[in-house]
Amino acid sequence: MASQTTVHSHQSQHFEDLQMSARDFYALLKRIIEEYKYPDVKCEPVTLSESGLFSSKREYLRISKQRHHYYVCACPFGKSFFISWWLQEDANTTANITRKFGWFGRVVATRMESKTYYEMDTELMFTSSINSIIKLAVEKVKADKGYRKDVVIENN
Repeated sequence: MASQTTVHSHQSQHFEDLQMSARDFYALLKRIIEEYKYPDVKCEPVTLSESGLFSSKREYLRISKQRHHYYVCACPFGKSFFISWWLQEDANTTANITRKFGWFGRVVATRMESKTYYEMDTELMFTSSINSIIKLAVEKVKADKGYRKDVVIENN
């Protein structure tokens, strides 16, 4: 069975009349994240299909900590440049464990899915910090390319 995810947020930034390398943006973003020395945060390029099985592929930068992942896409769009980022969380495993192990599995899965304040705080620190760093990298591109400060589009 395919892994299910929950999308928690999506944001994007469009740069009119800008040509830039996606890999340059990913390198900038990765460097900024590494400077913060967050524990257990991984940055790695991943290739995802644009649509179906035989469609073109697009490279994203995945920023992960445990079950939470940001997928950052930076790409040219005509004469412009576009940066988009999605926050996703891996699927809840309770249903799979319950189906496999019955009532005993439900007890175990319920404990696995309940989170302590520490776990929730850690998730919040990761998600809010990485979101802020992505916005910081976008602002750096704006400043380096001479764009005026603008609002990032947020689609929840």
